Amino acid sequence: MPLYTLVTLFALNDFLQAHPASFLYFGFILLVNTLGAAISLYLLFRRGFIGDLEIRVRAQRTWPFTLVLAYYSMTLYLVASDRSVHTPPEFVGMLLGVVVSIAGGIVVTRWFKLSMHAMAAGGVVGAVFALGQIQFTSHFPFLAFWVVAAGLIGASRLALQAHTEREIYAGFLWGALAMYGCVLLSA
Repeated sequence: MPLYTLVTLFALNDFLQAHPASFLYFGFILLVNTLGAAISLYLLFRRGFIGDLEIRVRAQRTWPFTLVLAYYSMTLYLVASDRSVHTPPEFVGMLLGVVVSIAGGIVVTRWFKLSMHAMAAGGVVGAVFALGQIQFTSHFPFLAFWVVAAGLIGASRLALQAHTEREIYAGFLWGALAMYGCVLLSA
């Protein structure tokens, strides 16, 4: 979802549109980060640390999510500290929102199986809504698209019987609030 959020941010951010090299730089970092996390999860599965790639057992979710948190924390540090490329504050806020939402998800997962898919979808919605407030516009088409996409993601999680409605709603709300707050405070 961070890659989708970056593409949405590109469409809504004049700086990234005027500096496509920066967009490609951020996209490459997120792509490597996403692939690294995916490979790590696959290795955890192959070594038997997690039962399946969906991580259906709540007790097995802490380590994989901690690994993903470490990847995104390193990405946040790299992007925020690299002075050779100008980084829009909204993008730094987005990465901080990912870190905050995953960290909160790890804590909550000890007692409640929060839907991380819904949390990620909620994060995109929160980011688009915050960007609209920062730029004094609604970004309604993007917001509507991501709300529908989040609904489809939630419906698929229900259809797969991976989560309950409560877990999906909680994940969506936590992701949206964490991302909204971090992006809004970054501007």
